[in-house]
Amino acid sequence: AYVDAHNASHPSDEPLVQSSVEFIEKASGIQARHVLDKASILDPDIMTPRFAERHNDQLSIMAEIGVKASRDALTRAGRDVTDVDAVLCAASNMQRAYPAMAVEIQNALDIDGFGFDMNVACSSATFGIKTAADFIGGGAVKAVLMVNPEICSAHLNFTDRDSHFIFGDVATAVIVERADDASDGWEILGTRLKTQFSNNIRNNFGFLNRTD
Repeated sequence: AYVDAHNASHPSDEPLVQSSVEFIEKASGIQARHVLDKASILDPDIMTPRFAERHNDQLSIMAEIGVKASRDALTRAGRDVTDVDAVLCAASNMQRAYPAMAVEIQNALDIDGFGFDMNVACSSATFGIKTAADFIGGGAVKAVLMVNPEICSAHLNFTDRDSHFIFGDVATAVIVERADDASDGWEILGTRLKTQFSNNIRNNFGFLNRTD
């Protein structure tokens, strides 16, 4: 519908070609993505998610999905909030820089100890696991809740049909703890971090945009 409307209103431009399931699957291997608000994204007059503004007394939307993922992780690990010493919230974009989303999630779950946010774009989750393991290896804590809420649909350009399907919305969480305390799960055999700058994927939107 967007392509038809664009071509009708720009008759002198080279017409856009409608996208297809076959193109997306061939280009990316992706067959499905989940988003928090599909209706507004699929509306050709909006094509972006719409979320109701929340009062300061309410959880932010990213903290809310982070809390749900955290509770699932605790249940699957057979752990209680009293077993957790720290909360790391690692995400590519932060809805609420302060107070930190990790502290917001920590408060909602009634976890004692400390929490902080981390941001390393797409690698935030792997850096979060490494950081949690380092805290445990150094003896500072016994168990860390590492949570990754992502609402990528909110900063995508859904008129750019060559790339928008790469990203979706999700929240995941893991419990990282000492091997002596763990009853199940995966063992971290070793870790090594490496970064390399790239301009291929960039987000130029943040609090400084209002000063442009």
